[in-house]
Amino acid sequence: MKIKPLATLSPLCLCLLAGAARADLEPFSFGASETVQHQSNLNHTDEVTTPRVSDWISTTEFSAALAQGLGRDKLVANAAVDLNRYKRTKGLNAIGYSASAEFDWNTIGDLSGAVGADSRRRQFVNGETADIGPGNTPVVVNVRNLQTDNHAFAKIALGGEARWTIFGGFDVNQRSYSNSSFDANEEHQWSTNLGTNYSTSPDLSFGLQGSYVRGEYPHGDADTHGPSNFNTRTLSATTKWKASGNSALNASLGITSENNDALANNRRFLSGSLNWNWTPPSHFTVNLGLKRSSDADTSNTSVSTGVANANNLNGTSVNNVAHLEVTYELTAKINLDASEDYTQRKYSGLKLLNGDLANGTTRTSRWYLTAHYRPTRTTDLSCGGGREARNVDANLSGATPAYTDNYLQCVASIRFD
Repeated sequence: MKIKPLATLSPLCLCLLAGAARADLEPFSFGASETVQHQSNLNHTDEVTTPRVSDWISTTEFSAALAQGLGRDKLVANAAVDLNRYKRTKGLNAIGYSASAEFDWNTIGDLSGAVGADSRRRQFVNGETADIGPGNTPVVVNVRNLQTDNHAFAKIALGGEARWTIFGGFDVNQRSYSNSSFDANEEHQWSTNLGTNYSTSPDLSFGLQGSYVRGEYPHGDADTHGPSNFNTRTLSATTKWKASGNSALNASLGITSENNDALANNRRFLSGSLNWNWTPPSHFTVNLGLKRSSDADTSNTSVSTGVANANNLNGTSVNNVAHLEVTYELTAKINLDASEDYTQRKYSGLKLLNGDLANGTTRTSRWYLTAHYRPTRTTDLSCGGGREARNVDANLSGATPAYTDNYLQCVASIRFD
């Protein structure tokens, strides 16, 4: 079956089913969506030495969720499976999934916490350098390569709604790839954090938090194939401020020190994040996020214990990330969404084609414009487009390519709850 007819019919089928939604499935909910996307540069090539490959991608997703109150406690679980089909690059066709479960508990006193786990499998970004092969030539894998992330956590807090709160947590992350060329990027890490928070009023609080991350790249790099270890320590001050009924600010500022096998010397840098949400008395919603960290997943601007980026194949990097999103509610059923992301990655020890290590910076910008139409409470139809572009310092161009990629995308979704 060709993708184009399938991509055309699936949203229509979802729309026809919208009228069948019933609000009698509590605590369960189910959903389905169809996404049709066109990318102008699927493999994120530099467009000078390698021709562009454009393609249409169809993603069909089915999901289920559970939200069950258990007295003072709550159990939340989600699961989804998605079928990705490419019109031309059929070797990338794959099935992905995501699943998560979390149990939030509360005692009669001021003690509370949560335990949970999640797992996700998806196609890795095409066009990234996987390894350095014979003759110091890069091995760029543009075939199916599924990235699997497994994560488990536990957290506890003492204080409840009191002015003084003490909290702590523990996280375990594991990242693996289905394509053996990416073995050097597989990672295991665990992290822990401990902190305290004091509220001077219901609208203003200050805190202090420390975190420790220890990880390993078990396969090392293409030369040694031995394990590469790292650890990071961060001490930061935090604040939460609700300036008014329609403005809230979360911020942190700290010092991060890192020690890993990829660096000849330890490094230390300022780290932190800022997230501001503003909902003025109009139809607008504004979200602004800033983050400075060594996380490998640079698109997230929130405070998190993300997978650190510290191996001796792809180099270590300090990342500065900015995110801006503006939503405008045109009518009760139609809203417009615009977002802009900018990521600056300052690399240390990035491996070049000749085997040398180099320092430099890459700059990636992404913007998207989307229009949403919600004909019913449980359905959403959206279409939009965007552009992603990366600029690279000249001395890094042989290791990580500069590129531009244009997107067009339409999504139809329905939810039963």
